Amino acid sequence: MWLNDGAGKFVDVAQQVGVTDTYDGRAVALADLWNRGVLDVVTANQNGPLLIYRNIASGDNAWIEFELEGVASNRSAIGAQVTLYWNGQRQMQDVAGGIGFSAQNDRRLHYGLGRKSEIEKAVIRWPSGKVQTLDKPRAGELHKVREPQ
Repeated sequence: MWLNDGAGKFVDVAQQVGVTDTYDGRAVALADLWNRGVLDVVTANQNGPLLIYRNIASGDNAWIEFELEGVASNRSAIGAQVTLYWNGQRQMQDVAGGIGFSAQNDRRLHYGLGRKSEIEKAVIRWPSGKVQTLDKPRAGELHKVREPQ
């Protein structure tokens, strides 16, 4: 378990956050399992138990999630890109069909926004070539978005 220190380096914090298993890990997936706006970790192990690490966050930071459904594009929206603009920043994420060995992250896109975040817009580029803009989507919510016809 590695923590981004905000200055371009990562610090090993596994022991401090309770990740102490020594199983032969084979797959790791991230998902907001309890729809709380934080990503939990699921680990599959060779000849060992499935482990779920519930993310216990302070709740001080804002977040937003998008669940996309394609119409002209594939229904899972694989290949869609969402660029989120907030507080003078931007971040782009793709909806992926496969992440890593023997695992698949939740296809919902999760953005951690930090404190006091003002979201300007989200721009969705669908695999069909359509572009959709959501003005000022609310933080702290899962937004279910269907591709426009």
